[in-house]
Amino acid sequence: MVPEDKKIVDFHLQEYRRTGATGFHRKQYQRLLDIIDDILVHESKCHKIIHIGRRQIIGYWERTKTQSENVRLEKWRILCLLFENLGRKSPPKPRV
Repeated sequence: MVPEDKKIVDFHLQEYRRTGATGFHRKQYQRLLDIIDDILVHESKCHKIIHIGRRQIIGYWERTKTQSENVRLEKWRILCLLFENLGRKSPPKPRV
């Protein structure tokens, strides 16, 4: 992930990381960074966070089918929060 993308994520999730159950929020934040890194590595036409869309998220869910339903739901929730803060539509929910 390029530093500009990390700054975008940090800016939009700064309040989330500072409030609430901070241990869980740190875990979710790290999951989000891992998701973004995975998408940027595996999706050919995606080089920045602004290029991440529905197709890339669906591809990520296909690659992580082996994860438990709860983990995938938690990852979807943090993606929803990021997309909401970026002013975009909610990402597709993972299929069971």
